Amino acid sequence: MALHNKIGKLGEEIAVRYLKKEGYYIVERNYRNKFGEIDIIAAKKSCTVFVEVKSRSSENYLELAESLYQNQMHHIRRAAIYYFAEKNIHFNSIRFDLIALKIDPSARKIDKLKHFTNIID
Repeated sequence: MALHNKIGKLGEEIAVRYLKKEGYYIVERNYRNKFGEIDIIAAKKSCTVFVEVKSRSSENYLELAESLYQNQMHHIRRAAIYYFAEKNIHFNSIRFDLIALKIDPSARKIDKLKHFTNIID
């Protein structure tokens, strides 16, 4: 497995642990449909949260929020809408978040984590 894939997988594991610690229930991971993939679908209270995880090993990890291009956001939004239709769930409160991580792959630990909430209007 390529290093960037290992960093991505590790980042998702860390993000799941972080969300659980913050009181989120993990509904699904790596959900895919014809519109795209959603890394983590979580819930807290009556809100469904679609979480994109971006992991890097460089200091530029905060630029990850800007790395979600308009096209990616469109795919994430459409994938989320399809998710509700596929699962026959009526819309409740939804939110789109980004978790950006700076990871030290050799130590298999995170150096920094930033949780951006409500990244898509």
